[in-house]
Amino acid sequence: MLTLLWTLFLGSAFPVSTAINDQLYPSVVFTGGLSYVFWVDLRYYPPDRSIFAARVAADGTVLDPGGREILRGRCEWADAAFDGSNFLVALQDSC
Repeated sequence: MLTLLWTLFLGSAFPVSTAINDQLYPSVVFTGGLSYVFWVDLRYYPPDRSIFAARVAADGTVLDPGGREILRGRCEWADAAFDGSNFLVALQDSC
């Protein structure tokens, strides 16, 4: 289960995904009104390590409970950035 500690806004932890197996290495990008959370997800393991993402409102409401699958494969991690207009999500696979 992927649980984030949302201390900046809420001061408490809440689940972003309650999927089976592990969800690891979250990367959070704040865009002004929403936060986007990207993570490595092992719900299809073995051997797949997928990248999932979810939108989270400023009040902590998870708009995509469980997340949306971005890429299914053998991903090791994802990192995200936002420049005010565009997202960049960098992924590393296991190769």
